[in-house]
Formats: sequence, C-alpha cells, structure tokens
Amino acid sequence: MKLKVLFAGACIAAIGLISCEETSTIGANLMADNVEIKIDSTFTVTGHSEDIGPMRPKTSMQLIGNVKIPGFGSLSSSTVMQFLPATVLDTANFSYENVDSMGVKFRYLRGDFLGDSIVPMQLTLYKLNRQLPAGITSDFDPSGYYDPQPVGNLVYNNSTLGNDSLGAISYREIEVRLPQNWGPDIFRTFEQHPAYFESGKSFAQNVLPGIYAQTTFGQGRLTRISETIMTMYLTRYKESTDDDGKTTIDTVHVEHQYFMVTPEVENSNTLKLELDPALVAMKDAGEALLVSPGGYQTEFRFPAPEVLAAYKATGSKQTVINSLSLAIPADSIKNDYGIGPCTYVLMVLKKDRDAFFAGNKLPDNVTSFYTGYNSATNQYLFSGLRSYIMDLASRESISEEDYTFDLIPVQVTFEQSGTDTYYSSSQMVETSVLPYIESPTMARLKLDQAQIKFTYTLQSKK
Repeated sequence: MKLKVLFAGACIAAIGLISCEETSTIGANLMADNVEIKIDSTFTVTGHSEDIGPMRPKTSMQLIGNVKIPGFGSLSSSTVMQFLPATVLDTANFSYENVDSMGVKFRYLRGDFLGDSIVPMQLTLYKLNRQLPAGITSDFDPSGYYDPQPVGNLVYNNSTLGNDSLGAISYREIEVRLPQNWGPDIFRTFEQHPAYFESGKSFAQNVLPGIYAQTTFGQGRLTRISETIMTMYLTRYKESTDDDGKTTIDTVHVEHQYFMVTPEVENSNTLKLELDPALVAMKDAGEALLVSPGGYQTEFRFPAPEVLAAYKATGSKQTVINSLSLAIPADSIKNDYGIGPCTYVLMVLKKDRDAFFAGNKLPDNVTSFYTGYNSATNQYLFSGLRSYIMDLASRESISEEDYTFDLIPVQVTFEQSGTDTYYSSSQMVETSVLPYIESPTMARLKLDQAQIKFTYTLQSKK
C-alpha cells in the first residue's frame, strides 16, 4: 500500500519548521510551497527458524527441576554456581566456634514455577572440586568438576495449601543444609586470610570453588529461583549479673547471609531440551518460530534494499525520512500449560548477535532493537527503525549482512531512573537484555503478514 498526502497553505510552514531541525545530510530542508508525505507499506519479509544454540546470560536467576509439556517438549535444568562473598564477617562478636551450621537458600517468588506444586522433588548439592572455566554456557557439562558425594539434599514441594503463614508472604525458600564443618571452617579461613574474601574469584580459588545443584528425584515441576544465598547461622552466649548477684545467660542466635550468587561470578543453568516432534516438524516445514529457553530463534531478511530503492526513486534531493516500523504478527501454539509468546524479543543484525550478548550490550536502536509482545494486537512492533534506515541511506553501498537479522527471545530488566523534580515523575530504563531462560515460551511468527510502514516527506514539483 502506498499513500500520498499533499499539504499546502498553513500546514507548509509547520512542516518546513520541523524539517529545519533535521540534522542528517539525507535530504535538505523542505521550503517549497508544496510538500508530499509518502507512506509506503508494499514491502515483504522472509525468514526461517534456526537453533538458538548455547547461551551465556549473566544473571543470578536459576532454574531447577524438569517438566514434560505436550506440544512443547521436555526441559530439565541443573545449575552450577560460584558465590560472591561478603568482604567483612562479624569477627567483633563471633568467632568460628560460634558457627552452628550453614545452608544454601534458593529463594523464589510465590507461584513462580511451572507444573505440579504438590509433587515431591529432591534437590541435591555437590561441592565443586575444580575451578569453573570462564564463560560457561547453557550446554556446560559439570561432569568431572564436582565430587560425586553429595554435601546436602532436600525433598520439597511448592505448595502452600494449609499453611496460612506461607501463603501470606511474597516469596518462598528451598533451603538445603550443608555439612556441619563447613561454617566453622569458612569462618576460620576468614579470620586467618581475609584477603581471600575480597572478590568472587579469590573466594572460589582459595575457599570454595562452588556448588552444583541437581534434581535427583521427582519430575513435573520447574522452579524459577530469583536469589541463591549461602547463609551462616551463629550462636553466642552472653552472661550478665544483676544487682543481687544473680547470673543469667542469654542466648543470641544470628543469621548472616554472607554469600550470594550474582552475575559477577561464574554461574550457569545447564539446560537439556528435547522439543516436541510437532515443533520440529514446523521448523522443518519452513515456519518461523520463537521457542525458549534454548529452542528456536528466527533469522529474517529485512527488505532494506527495497526500502532504499523506493526512497531514492523520487529523484528529489529535498527529502526527509520520517519513520520506519515493522510489525510481526505472532500466534500462540496450542498447549495445555498456558505457554505463550515471550514477553520481549531482540532484533539484532545476525553478524552482531554473539558480540551483543558476550558484551552484555543494550540495544543501540541502529543495529539492535527490542520490543514487547502486545497481547491485544498479537504482534511484536518495532516502531523506531528510522535511525537504522538513515544509516544505510548514508552509505555508498550495503551488503546482505546489513539487512539480515535474528529475532531472539530475551529477558529485559529495568531500573527506575532519577526522579524528575519539575514533573515529579520517574522513568524505568532497561539495564540488561539477556537470552531468555526464565520459563518455557513459544510462538509462531507470521512473516508473510508482517507490515512495514515507511514514511518520508519530499518536496513536490510544481
């Protein structure tokens, strides 16, 4: 579809004023008596599914458990982790002799799991006996990196039925207790070598290489862990004497969360995914799919040559690019677990994909973009592609790698920016865009119905 709108008279001045602010060399200011605004949406998009491959998201989020979902497939996840230590332990009030025990707490938001809440599952912990290699990904095999003798295990479920106190709080914890000697040994090490606790790397090299957590019993549930904390429990006895000479002993129990899994230390979810044959058949048939975690992304060709050809075919030097957008319809794939499209997707030039994630980059809105799924329109809309096409238009030539993109499920985290004192408002800004590993998602993209809307203004001939 091509639309042409002709403005004259009073509107001309307004358009001329706006175009005077155009700083690009692509098109001069439009000062003629008549200008045209052209809207072109005749372009087509083509693409296909391909494997996402190993992922290395730097995150503290962990998945534990396994599920089998008809229409999606089988997914299991274990996790290997190092810990970032506190740089100071409370040696003023405690010594290693006061340490009773330690445990690892896997904390998750209430209801933040997929599957049966009641089925019992066993989580088993193993101590690493080798240093983890740098840059481990989701296909990392921990075999040979841990002692096969467990250091702790726990049978748990995720149900809060019949427990009003648990039902009232916003999160739950799965805590696995560690061997009795761990706490005193680690505290004593701090007393003797506090420098070992100055960084996660030093702690892993000199104190604890890390822990491997694996589901060793049960199936049918996948839990998303938001925080993993190694906690130290301490007890101190305080003796006091009153004016009558009566002596009492008070017992002080303290819980210190000295060690945490963070993006700064090596950690990874080891994912094992076997997709449903129906999804594999759809991919083999050439359909464009987004399946996560670790499933399919979509490679597609953005018709940049055709967009530029339409733009340059006007022959006018007095031209301004107004906007460029891409809307991709997405269908949910039928399943009984309510699995739908991923909340956010990243659109990045294929040649830049690996460097984008390896460098923990944020979208620059020139070669990489992200958007959210709109459940009302059932589509992903990338509305801000103007800078991308302006960059290509400024070049003498472009190649296929300049318009071959990957569309990838991602998880986006936000933080609140500083408050604007004039308007008394604040803004949420993205702080990370990582490969999606939080829970199963899947969608079928309708690339044949994708809509590109290209709008530009040019001086019309009298």
